[in-house]
Amino acid sequence: MSFKAGTDDLRNSPILDVIERLMGKGFNVRIYDKDVHFSQLMGANRDYILKKIPFISKFVTDDYTEVIDKSKVIVVVNSNAVFEEILTKVPEDRIIYDLVNIEFEGKNKRKKYMGLSW
Repeated sequence: MSFKAGTDDLRNSPILDVIERLMGKGFNVRIYDKDVHFSQLMGANRDYILKKIPFISKFVTDDYTEVIDKSKVIVVVNSNAVFEEILTKVPEDRIIYDLVNIEFEGKNKRKKYMGLSW
C-alpha cells in the first residue's frame, strides 16, 4: 500500500484511490505490505487512512501467501526487496502488474507479467 519501500506512510499514496475504487465496485481486495501494521499507525498517518478508507484494515493481512492464494491479479506498488522472493512464489496462472519494475527470478519468462509506468 505504501508508495515507497521501507515506510508505513500512506498519506497521499496513489494506490489508495485505486483500492477504494476497486472495493466500491465490489472487487474482493486483499492487501499485503510488510511495513504497514494498523495497530502501530499513529498521528496524521493514522487519521488519513481511517478517513480515506475506514474499514481497510479488514482487507490487510500479514500473510502474503493468503494474498497469493486468493488473488487472480497481483499488483506490486513499491520496490521493497521482499517482493523479489514473494513474486517467485506466484503461480503462472496469476496476472502480475508491476508498477515499479521490480527484479525477481523468472520475471522475463512469465507470460502474464505486465509492467506499467516504467
